[in-house]
Amino acid sequence: MQIEINDTGRNNHVEIAPDVTRTGPMRIDIAGNDNRLSIAAGTKLAAGLIEIRNDRSEIAIGAGCVISGQLRLRADETRLVIGDQTTMMGAHITLHERGSIRLGRDCMLSGNIVMDVSDMHSILDAASGERINPPADIEIGDHVWIAQGVQILKGARIGRDCVIGARAVVLGGDLPAGSLAAGVPARVLREGVTWDRRRLPW
Repeated sequence: MQIEINDTGRNNHVEIAPDVTRTGPMRIDIAGNDNRLSIAAGTKLAAGLIEIRNDRSEIAIGAGCVISGQLRLRADETRLVIGDQTTMMGAHITLHERGSIRLGRDCMLSGNIVMDVSDMHSILDAASGERINPPADIEIGDHVWIAQGVQILKGARIGRDCVIGARAVVLGGDLPAGSLAAGVPARVLREGVTWDRRRLPW
């Protein structure tokens, strides 16, 4: 299918490798100015939305990825980077405030996964009126498997080779590399693991 881009802004730079394919109803909308969108070779765009609705922001999708879901930049000076060979089957990745989300190489995201650098609304100290819930970046290392229905909250840092169990809620802070984590909030159940996309024999 032909890749259609609806760009209503100014001075936006879009670079899509010639062999990128759209295999389903994926829409690309850019409504701001001075933004960048790059999609590297061999990536497949399935169902969903890629949206930049702000200024001076960037989405960079690596080579050989499979992208299904919603990737939305909603604030100025935001950045989303997705590493090579990463696949997702229905993630909702949003940046409602300034910040960045970075996914490493060869990550595997299942369906109904949600992540955002922001709480989207303000929590205030009642006495001073000061906002007490600032946004925070999300960092996900290489070769991380995120199972169905996981929520990854602002400030989360997930090390390489981790496995995040279904319906877990990952709070801000570090999950060490090679961890199997699950629960609400997510906690480490086992260390020293990795994973394989193949269903290997016992």
